[in-house]
Amino acid sequence: MDLKPRSRASSFMRGAARFATSAALITVVSLGLLEALVAFGFRHPTASPIPLPILRQLHVLFDRNTIQVMPECAVYDDRLTYILKPGECTFSNREFSNRYYINSLGLRDDEESLERPEVVILGDSIAMGWGVEQDEIFASVYERLSGRRTLNAGISSYGTVRELRLFERVDRRYVKDLVIQYSANDFSENRSFLEGDFKVLSREQYEHTVSEQSRLISYHPGKHALNLMVMLRNAVRAHFASSESAPVDREAKVKAFLHAVEHSPVNLDSFRVTVVAIDSEFIERAEALASISSSAVIRNLRFVDLGPATAIPEAFYVLDDHPTRVGHEAIGRALLSSLEEFP
Repeated sequence: MDLKPRSRASSFMRGAARFATSAALITVVSLGLLEALVAFGFRHPTASPIPLPILRQLHVLFDRNTIQVMPECAVYDDRLTYILKPGECTFSNREFSNRYYINSLGLRDDEESLERPEVVILGDSIAMGWGVEQDEIFASVYERLSGRRTLNAGISSYGTVRELRLFERVDRRYVKDLVIQYSANDFSENRSFLEGDFKVLSREQYEHTVSEQSRLISYHPGKHALNLMVMLRNAVRAHFASSESAPVDREAKVKAFLHAVEHSPVNLDSFRVTVVAIDSEFIERAEALASISSSAVIRNLRFVDLGPATAIPEAFYVLDDHPTRVGHEAIGRALLSSLEEFP
C-alpha cells in the first residue's frame, strides 16, 4: 500500500494548522497593540500615535457619555423628548467631571434665575455648559460682568425648534434680550421642522435610546481596536463610493434655522434677539439672508460670530469638541461686548 499521498496530505494539514495558528496569533497581538494605542491616546491625546482627528471621532462616537440619556441627569418630556432632571447629578467624561445643579424647570441654573430674568440664553450643550462648572458657563460669565439677571436655558442636543418650545415655559415678562446659540448639529431638527415632519420621541423610543447608548459606550476587550477598524473601513468605502451624497450647503442650514425662528411658538417681536455661533460662515450667510427677509422678526435679528473670540489657546478640549472654562470666559466677554453695542 502506498502511504506517500496520505503522508503528503498529513504534512499539508499540519502546515496549514501552523499557518492558521500563526495568523490567529498575529491577529490577536495586532488587535491588542491597536487597543493599547487607542487606550494610550485617550489618556494622553496630545502624545497619541493615532492621528488626533481619528482619536476624537472614536471618542465622540463610541466612548463619550451623553448627558441627555443619563437617567440620573435627564428625564423624559413629551414635548421636548427630555429635560434635565431637577436636583443634582455629576456628568463626567475623559477630560472633565462636573457637578450639575438643576432647577425646577429642568435648566442648569439656580431657582432665583427663574424669577424675572432680563436675559435668557437658549442653546444646546455649549450653552448648557458641557465640560465646565456652573459658575464657569458663559451665561454665568455674562451675568457676573453685566449685572443683569440671566437665565441659562441651554440643554444638550436641542435644535432651534425645541429651544424655542422651551422658551414658552420661561417667565418672559421682564425679558429684554433673548440669545440663541446655534450649532451645526441643530440642522437635522430644524430641517425636519421645515419639511413638516418634526416630532419628538415617544417615551418608549427615548428609553430605547437610553438603553442603546449605555450599550454603545460600555467597554469590552478589543472594543477600541474593532471600532477603529470599522471606522476606517467605512471611511474607505465612502471615499470610493460613486454615489456618495453631497454635503449639505450652508444656505440650507441657514434657511432651516431662520424658518424655525420665524415660526417660533413665542412671539419674538418684543425681544432683542441675538444669534451667536462659533461658525463664521453661518453667521455671515444668516446675516445676509435675514437682511432681505419679509419677516420683521428675522430682519431684526442680530448676529455675533464667536469664532474670533474662541480662536485662542486652550479654548476647547483636546478630545471633546466643547469649549473649556477658557472658551466660556471668552464667549461671555464677547457676548457682553456685543450686547452693549446694540441700541
